[in-house]
Amino acid sequence: MKWVSIVFGCASILGANVLACALDEPTSSNAWSLSTGGRTLYVTNSGNLGGDARIARFTLGPSGRLAFETSIPFCEGGRGLVFTPDARFGYAACAGTETIDMYRVEPDGALVRMGDVPAPGIFGIAIAPDGRAVYAADFDKGNVHAFRVAKNGMLAALNSVNTHVRPPAKGVVVTPNGHFVYVSHGFADEPPNELVGFALAADGSILRRVAKVPNGQGGAQTVITPDGRFLYVVSQGSGGQTFGYRIGSDGSLTPVAGSPVSSGDFSEGAAIAPDGRRLYVAAVGRSPDAVGEITAWNIGDDGALLPIQRLTVQGDPVGIGFAPDGRHLYVSDFLHDEVTAFRVSAEGSLTAIQTVPSGGADPAFQSIAILPARMGITE
Repeated sequence: MKWVSIVFGCASILGANVLACALDEPTSSNAWSLSTGGRTLYVTNSGNLGGDARIARFTLGPSGRLAFETSIPFCEGGRGLVFTPDARFGYAACAGTETIDMYRVEPDGALVRMGDVPAPGIFGIAIAPDGRAVYAADFDKGNVHAFRVAKNGMLAALNSVNTHVRPPAKGVVVTPNGHFVYVSHGFADEPPNELVGFALAADGSILRRVAKVPNGQGGAQTVITPDGRFLYVVSQGSGGQTFGYRIGSDGSLTPVAGSPVSSGDFSEGAAIAPDGRRLYVAAVGRSPDAVGEITAWNIGDDGALLPIQRLTVQGDPVGIGFAPDGRHLYVSDFLHDEVTAFRVSAEGSLTAIQTVPSGGADPAFQSIAILPARMGITE
């Protein structure tokens, strides 16, 4: 496994060529005659430490670099932002107001707020792959809430189900076939907790429980391979671990070989490459002197994780997400209010190519979102 140390920050990565961070990419999406979908990245800045809570919008350049477009006000404590697959509507988790904020997506990627719906205790957020329903984890009570997505993008409550696992509930994810939803649980400094899965009805409402397995201390982001075969959940406590499971046809979960693996202190964010071949985990680190880590694995045919690289970074990497082509990875830094772009090699290793301000303060859990690719729309 390759070990590399880097420092978040444009000057640190590019040395004397620091101006390249700002000068070698167009400064506006108007420079591209390409679809906005798949080329627009958003950072949800939480303002958790009292700073400026904003959603910042960036354009992805051909080389993977980011060009800042604009930012809009966001709720304090805001986290994840998810989109309908047609890229027409977006939904953001707002912990400070305990709501889901609803947005219309303009052709240029701009977000226009349409209102909000109550979502008690909201922490993590997910959307069904077909866009028919949105799900939110209830941090305080351990519930999972389901909402129907109307044709006009508005949300309506479907139902809420208690997971019957010790709160808090955090990460939430839906299988690619839309049949099951899974929710992680726990605090980093308390005994290990569980990941719980539920079957979903045709209308997106939550049905019976189908799985309950360990997710370590402080289960956080949970991700599923595009083929729906494997699920991975990161754990913030116990020095940071990542658990892997095979998903059964009935929604049951069976540990993969070698699970769990070490993934860095306070592992919180996770992303799977679009081709489903690799997993990347961002670990924040918790003390003022601690460094963050980003770890990469190949996903074996049996779901086992085979190490590629482990980066140590001078910051708090937390939000993490891929460009649609899988050639670039983006990671937000809670401590420094930054986003770093990485080039992904053919073997899966990462090379930092740019760091830019995140467009607000304190990007936190699920703070990187990329608008889905959409065809037939040009700027």
